[in-house]
Amino acid sequence: MGIGKYLTSMSVIGALLGALGTARQTQAMPKDWRRYLVWGVWAAGLVLAVVGVAKQVDDEQHAAELKGRAAYR
Repeated sequence: MGIGKYLTSMSVIGALLGALGTARQTQAMPKDWRRYLVWGVWAAGLVLAVVGVAKQVDDEQHAAELKGRAAYR
């Protein structure tokens, strides 16, 4: 599993760039639990982007299986 597919994925790039906006937003916030919540939501979005890229191959295989099944009908 190469790292290149993650670095070239627009979803991962967008999630990483979202850290800039999150950093700007949290600078003006009081230093309490809400700041950690905002960073947690950003981290969850990044994880979803990475998992989406990782599962892309499985999705393509599943689509090919479904296409193959449709050909037999």
